[in-house]
Amino acid sequence: MQHVEVAGSLLNVLPWFAWIALVAILSGAVSGIVKMIITHRERMAMIRCGMDPDAPHRKPVYEDAEI
Repeated sequence: MQHVEVAGSLLNVLPWFAWIALVAILSGAVSGIVKMIITHRERMAMIRCGMDPDAPHRKPVYEDAEI
């Protein structure tokens, strides 16, 4: 019976709009973590296939050379 009282008191500590903000912050954090995991897995898959994952972002060397 004490567990029900503790849970009820925790729900009443914060007003309803604070719960909305709390849920928004937590869902944003979870979304960021999932995005990082997916990006890491894609990068590891590219490396396993022998591709350079940084190649599209890297500036070609020959653009700096003066002819």
